[in-house]
Amino acid sequence: MILSHIKIWITHPFLALLVRFYIGGIFVYASLHKINLPAEFSDNIASYLLVPYWLVNPMAIFLPWIELVSGVCLMAGIRVRASASIICGLLLIFTIAVIVVLIKKTPIDCGCFQNVGDTVSWLTVGRDLIWLIMGLYVYKYDNLIHLDRLFMIKPEDLNKTI
Repeated sequence: MILSHIKIWITHPFLALLVRFYIGGIFVYASLHKINLPAEFSDNIASYLLVPYWLVNPMAIFLPWIELVSGVCLMAGIRVRASASIICGLLLIFTIAVIVVLIKKTPIDCGCFQNVGDTVSWLTVGRDLIWLIMGLYVYKYDNLIHLDRLFMIKPEDLNKTI
């Protein structure tokens, strides 16, 4: 009985909606500083020593915009599963990059939110893994207030007008 109540609570669409807003907001917030200061973000990417030199600047330009658009779409309920997939993919890549840096024992700043002062640690890995689980949760259980479903033209609506 208790287990069924827990399952109902965990799979409730409202909880998934709250998690969706949280994850989307995190990504929107994380992107803003990087968009405003791409040169500093480029230095952060280069300090990881995982990306070829010729790819550092394009990543510093495009990655924050991908974060911003995915976060906004997730919060707005536009292509939620696609946005959650992109965010989960980014979180997986970020987590692997941080683990590699920690194994190499390279003391660098994370570059996640602001470029100075957030040194990578195993707490960073834990935080990213929790966010990854939350993104997967949104992918699986979110089905509340999707704007694309409200305003998208359905094939059966086209047949009615003809």
